[in-house]
Amino acid sequence: MPAIYPKQEDFIFASERHVAFVAGIGSGKSIAGALRALRAAYGRVGAADIPTPNIGFVTAPTYKMLQDATVRTFRDFAGDYIARFNKSDMIATMRNGSEVLFRSTHEPENLRGPSISWWWGDEAALSSAESRKIMIGRIRQFGRAGYDWQTTTPRGRNHIWQRYVQDVRPGFRLIRAATRENVFQDAEIVADWEEEYVGDFARQELLGEFVAFEGLIYPEFDRTRHVTTAQLGERRRAVAGVDWGYANPGVILVLAIDGDGGMHLVDEHYQRQRRIDDWVTVAAQTRAIWEISAFFCDPSSPDNIRAFRQAGLPAQEADNTVLTGLEKVKARLAGRGADGRPRLVIGSDAANTIAEFEMYQWATNRHGVRDEPVKANDHAMDALRYAVMGIDGKKKTVTTQGWNYA
Repeated sequence: MPAIYPKQEDFIFASERHVAFVAGIGSGKSIAGALRALRAAYGRVGAADIPTPNIGFVTAPTYKMLQDATVRTFRDFAGDYIARFNKSDMIATMRNGSEVLFRSTHEPENLRGPSISWWWGDEAALSSAESRKIMIGRIRQFGRAGYDWQTTTPRGRNHIWQRYVQDVRPGFRLIRAATRENVFQDAEIVADWEEEYVGDFARQELLGEFVAFEGLIYPEFDRTRHVTTAQLGERRRAVAGVDWGYANPGVILVLAIDGDGGMHLVDEHYQRQRRIDDWVTVAAQTRAIWEISAFFCDPSSPDNIRAFRQAGLPAQEADNTVLTGLEKVKARLAGRGADGRPRLVIGSDAANTIAEFEMYQWATNRHGVRDEPVKANDHAMDALRYAVMGIDGKKKTVTTQGWNYA
């Protein structure tokens, strides 16, 4: 087993049937989840023996998160304990015959299937409460109660908080850790985060606290109205909003526009520690898929915009008039198209965007007035605002060399 710190050890060897490791970013929670999963596949959870070969389930909120992070972590630490890995079916077969199935939770009904012995939910606060209810009903292999464990950074006081804090019952255990408790994390990276993150956002992202966000900017947002699993219908064009970041997440959001002018957020790229060359590659691949006609970019980094243009991408400075942009987004959330749907809907696999909608809040100035957003939980929100302003604000026609006003 690799070197681990005490909170990871507590989690990996916990004996309770329902355990959550809720911790700051970079705290090694996914590593702990993977090691607990490896032990379960080989018949050991806590101090208990469980039958093998067994079937286990590993989930993440989206397939991108699953492939880019969760699967990689499990395979890195399982190593030769895996006999084979089927990339198309996303199933790892272990040397003892146990199977580990990797799935996204963004369409919960697709989680129904075989009985399983255990379930690991990675970044579980970004998955829905419905997905948990479905998964809990599946942990019954061999006719016996199984085990589940969750690893996540908090996302407000949502269903994870309700289950493990507010309505906690016997058999449930919460283990919390701050980012700095991970002695194996690069101290320079942690220092960057501590410099960037302040207030409630720092408490959530670095201390792993459940924070109740007040004064939400988009109270109009309602998962039942604005989040959809429906396939995109007619598409007139597609645009993207881009927010730069490194220590903070960088974001590219793709919005498809239908014949009635409605917007459907169809693709989300949300990553920390990616350099501009990486984002150029992501943008080019995304443009090829969605035929993006314009990238509306955070104007604070003209060199990055120039790099996009030099790569042949139709990039331009976004209109960063904040309050006007917020009103444009609010109008789309509140409005309805001819089909009765909101003028802005979010694909269910845009997990980070959905989470930010529910945490993006007003800052209160020294006079007690809320007149600008808190600079936190705003990376996808900024990218979305840039794209909306690109369509609903001033109209521009753009080339790869620059732009002309229409």
